[in-house]
Amino acid sequence: MKFYGILPERKLWVKIAAVVIGVFAVYDAYANKNWFYVPFGFIIILATFSSRKQVVSEEGVDVEYSILGYCFHNLWKYEEILAVHTDKRKSAPNVEIHINKGAINRRFIFSLRDANSVVDLIESKKPEIKILEVNHKR
Repeated sequence: MKFYGILPERKLWVKIAAVVIGVFAVYDAYANKNWFYVPFGFIIILATFSSRKQVVSEEGVDVEYSILGYCFHNLWKYEEILAVHTDKRKSAPNVEIHINKGAINRRFIFSLRDANSVVDLIESKKPEIKILEVNHKR
């Protein structure tokens, strides 16, 4: 079973602005013979047409990046995961699940029902891990 995290949709004006900035960067690099900024402009334009999915599955925790139909995976297997924390307060009514691998932390947002299933899946794949709630006391 795969569980997909909730990600915000990019707004249209942000996409248009990124394309305009990318085209301007390429044009400015060409006009001023400063070829260093040409790749920068193309990368901004390509990033506009990219998408990302957060997936928790039997294999592990994955972030799938898709650029022009080509998919890149950044999979963390359950053996690599060191800590898991939940936060039911910050993104209410949804639940944030923080998954740590060393010093790196990934934040996934799930509906309450999916979050409970994800926690059960993580506990079944890695029974020795303790899943704690984030402490908001200051």
